[in-house]
Amino acid sequence: MSDLRKIRVTLGLCVALLLAFAVTGATLSTAYLDTFPEALAGVFRHGSTAHLGGNVLVIFFGGLYAEERLGAVRFGIFICACAVLGTYAQYHLVGPNFVGASSISYGLLAYGVLADRTPAKQSLFGAFLILLVALEWVYLSQAVAVYVHISGALLGGSLAMFESFFGSKNPTLKPMQLQHVGRVVQIIAETDDDDAHEAEAEFLDGGLEGMFVLMQKGEVLGVTGYSMDEQVHDIAWLSWTYLSGAHVGAGLGSQMLNDLLGKLKDLGIRKVFIATSDYRDFGQDIYAAAHKMYEDFGATVELTVPDYHNKDEAKIVYGLKNPEYVEEGDAPTSDQTGLLIAGVEDEPETVGAVGLRWEERPVGIAGLDYAMEQAAKKNARIVVLALPGDLSAANAVALETHSFKICGELKDYYQTGLHQVWWVCSVA
Repeated sequence: MSDLRKIRVTLGLCVALLLAFAVTGATLSTAYLDTFPEALAGVFRHGSTAHLGGNVLVIFFGGLYAEERLGAVRFGIFICACAVLGTYAQYHLVGPNFVGASSISYGLLAYGVLADRTPAKQSLFGAFLILLVALEWVYLSQAVAVYVHISGALLGGSLAMFESFFGSKNPTLKPMQLQHVGRVVQIIAETDDDDAHEAEAEFLDGGLEGMFVLMQKGEVLGVTGYSMDEQVHDIAWLSWTYLSGAHVGAGLGSQMLNDLLGKLKDLGIRKVFIATSDYRDFGQDIYAAAHKMYEDFGATVELTVPDYHNKDEAKIVYGLKNPEYVEEGDAPTSDQTGLLIAGVEDEPETVGAVGLRWEERPVGIAGLDYAMEQAAKKNARIVVLALPGDLSAANAVALETHSFKICGELKDYYQTGLHQVWWVCSVA
């Protein structure tokens, strides 16, 4: 679910509608709503709990999409325009004596249905909306404020169409929504079917936080995103980043990364790491285009772990500093120099690679022999251990005695000047 701070106007409106109903109860008579200001105030009144519940649900779920997309100010102007225009149309075409926030709910419904659609789909969904309000006008005009509904739908639909046809013609990075999943999975599948299945499962399980799509004229051209590092608060990892094959070579990949880096700057991210591999399919390096895009953007390879994902498939990690990050001073360091190996875990997206979990201790290494026995029982090919540079140096002799070797480091990982050093041991 979206961050609640991003839908504060939506939440405020829903709470206001619920509080108004709790105070005034169901409005069974509208005879006293004679003037236009009184009719406009009637937006906060409803005839029944079903009337209220329907509007609040549509406004809440519509606002989840629209407010994050439009921003709080534009969204607030939009819902006010729906309320005023809907009330004005019904009041002057039919007369007073109507209540409810249906103009807002219909506006959000139309906007949500038509926004980010291709012109063909906009025409199709627009036809359904027109049919819906036409049926209301023919069969329910005596029972509901039909011109409120029509005005809200026209305003929401017009805003969506205006964005698609008269907005920026340049591709724009926008928050990924559930409706984008199908197209994003297709784009990923152009490169890797396994990644496509994994990404689809993650997205449908609620993993849209931090994800963005590159949009142009309602079409999804690519996807990118980030996930926060589990250990360091100002480090992020590039998430699923793919570009449609039809748009490769046009500079859009670099645009996606540049726009994403701008968003990460606002979050105080110091550095971004990009995990990839040298996987080959029938002799072809399927990530070659992606690697070139990272390198063109300024990222450099900082770590290569041979045979990590599988035999003959290495883990490659690029590092990309945020040039606009401002250092906040040195982070505190620990006086402890020893290691306690606390467990053995399978490394994600690998066959036969395990990682060691560790904790600091005053001095020396404990638990390493037992951990290696556990790795052997798992039929592991390799064991990896990632340590801060100071702990790595303090325990280098002991690790080398156990046949561990340094294969690289992620620079400035924990803080500027304190790298993450990767050690690897072949179990065989």
